[in-house]
Amino acid sequence: MVVCAAPPAAAVSDLVELLMAAGWTVQVVPTAAAAEWLDLPMLEALTGNPIVSRTRRPGESRRESRPDLVIVAPASFNTINKWVAGINDNVALSLLNTTFGLQVPTIISPYAKAVLAAHPAFHRNLALLAEWGALVTERDALRPERPAHPYQWNVIMDLIPAGLR
Repeated sequence: MVVCAAPPAAAVSDLVELLMAAGWTVQVVPTAAAAEWLDLPMLEALTGNPIVSRTRRPGESRRESRPDLVIVAPASFNTINKWVAGINDNVALSLLNTTFGLQVPTIISPYAKAVLAAHPAFHRNLALLAEWGALVTERDALRPERPAHPYQWNVIMDLIPAGLR
């Protein structure tokens, strides 16, 4: 699960718990900006897996596991645009570019300020990701129904392909 720096990131443990309750093993891969927003030790304890937030150092073994599913939530303006451009300058983008090339099912839930979402590249890039096979929610589909309510993580849970549930 790739987590970008956007408000829902602060509550991403709720999605992790839903996924784990559904039988998934979860590996959290935050973008560099999102790593500053997250309680990394808590997420490691919750998932039982280390947080992958830095590139492999020379001599370290490769992380060769192929995920069954990739979730990008919240997916930021920056990550979406860099991903479509094929930029591979951080661990999260490396994962996304690699697993897209392997045709791993991918769910993307964009979350961006209206002024950024109005940029023509953003809409074009979301359409391209969908054309390339990703399942893309509406922008801000995670937004709570009312202030102080939880984020709408069920939107993502509902998109998990039936053969993977």
